[in-house]
Amino acid sequence: MKNVFPTISVKNRRAVSQVMGSIVILGIVSSVGSVILFNGMNSISAFTYDLSFHEKSKNQIHREDIIFEHVRFEPNTDDISISLANIGTVESTITNITILKIDTQEIIANWVDVNDSIEVKNNQKIILDDLDDSQIILTTGSLTWNDPYYVNSEYKISLTTAKGNFITTVASPFNT
Repeated sequence: MKNVFPTISVKNRRAVSQVMGSIVILGIVSSVGSVILFNGMNSISAFTYDLSFHEKSKNQIHREDIIFEHVRFEPNTDDISISLANIGTVESTITNITILKIDTQEIIANWVDVNDSIEVKNNQKIILDDLDDSQIILTTGSLTWNDPYYVNSEYKISLTTAKGNFITTVASPFNT
C-alpha cells in the first residue's frame, strides 16, 4: 500500500512561503505607488505655481456674482429703479446698463453709464432717468410706463461690470 498513495516528503518542497510572498508583493506595490504619488504631487505643485502667474483681476472675474432683487418701473414716469445684490466674493462695479423692449427690439436705454459700486454681501439701488431724462428714451404715446404700448411688454435689462461680466434679466412693468 505504500506505493498506492505516494506522499511527498516535507524536505523536497520548493515554494515561497506566504509571508515571503506577501512581503515581495508589498514591496512592489509600495514602490509603484510612491512613484505615482510623487508624480501626482509634482503635477499639483506645478499647476498651483502656474496659477500664481495669472493676473489677479482675471481670477476675480469668476468670483463676481450679482443678482437682480427687484426692478421697479415707476408709475406715471419713465424712471426705473433696479435693486441689485452682490452675492459674490469680490466688490463689483456696474459700468453700463442696456434695456431692450423684447417684442419690438426697441432699445429703451443704450449703454447708460452708471459706475456704481456694490460691496460684497451688500445691495445697491440704481435709478435711471431720475435726474437726467436722456437715459431712458420712450418714443410712443404718453412717454410713461403706464402707456399700453409699454405696459404690455417685457424688457431685457443687461448690466456690464467693470471686470467684464454681463448680468441679464427680463422684467415687465407692474408685473403684468
